[in-house]
Amino acid sequence: MTPGWRWRSSSRCTSRSSASKRLIRTRRKQMPEKILIVEDSQAMRRSVARLLESEAYQVFEAADGEDGLAQFARHLPDLVILDINMPRMNGLEVVQRLREFSGVPILILSVRAAEMDRVVGLDTGADDYLGKPFGADELLARVRALLRRRVHESLSARPNVLRLGGGHLIVDLVKHRVLRDGQLVRLTPIESKLLFTLAQQPGQAVTHDHLLDTVWGDDSAGTTQNLKLYILYLRRKIEPEPEQPRYLVTVRGVGYMLSAL
Repeated sequence: MTPGWRWRSSSRCTSRSSASKRLIRTRRKQMPEKILIVEDSQAMRRSVARLLESEAYQVFEAADGEDGLAQFARHLPDLVILDINMPRMNGLEVVQRLREFSGVPILILSVRAAEMDRVVGLDTGADDYLGKPFGADELLARVRALLRRRVHESLSARPNVLRLGGGHLIVDLVKHRVLRDGQLVRLTPIESKLLFTLAQQPGQAVTHDHLLDTVWGDDSAGTTQNLKLYILYLRRKIEPEPEQPRYLVTVRGVGYMLSAL
């Protein structure tokens, strides 16, 4: 919480550059990047939200750590901005929980700006750390940098072939086939679509809603119960021990993940 918070006095340029204006126009034409702000100070949260919305980002807000995790599961943002000192669950705990299933960029904003505080925040799993008060232009620059890095890493790290369990399970996204211990795994169309949807984001949680929309679309068979059933079918075909899955794991409250290990 930050009583009496305000922008740093030298915060913002009076006019946007032409490059900045072009970026905003581009975001408004395309699907905007989603940013989640987790901050218990309403004044701080609203100020940052308005700033980001003025740059054509789609913004979601949470007032504490637990709600932040719930909002993350609901919206799967491209970036998380959060404070450390919050009720119910502090920011460092939120970072630890997120890092159990997501590589989403995380930017900490905190009045605790001593070197050791920054070290702890970054070592816990945050990607960047900005002390309060801060300038609006610096915040926006850091946001842009983190989002650029996310796109670059996503493109460069996306493999064409996933080898799980030291090669025990191979998911070939180019040839669209799955091998278990060198033997071709025969999948039904729904099983195949489900597995390859998860394989597009290895090591990342994919929500129930996204899986239902991608695999079943508007089909009335696209229910949570059927999703669970087909996850069970897949585990029986690809897991050494389906009752204790290593590859196709449940991310509680979010969805499922194909382990990158």
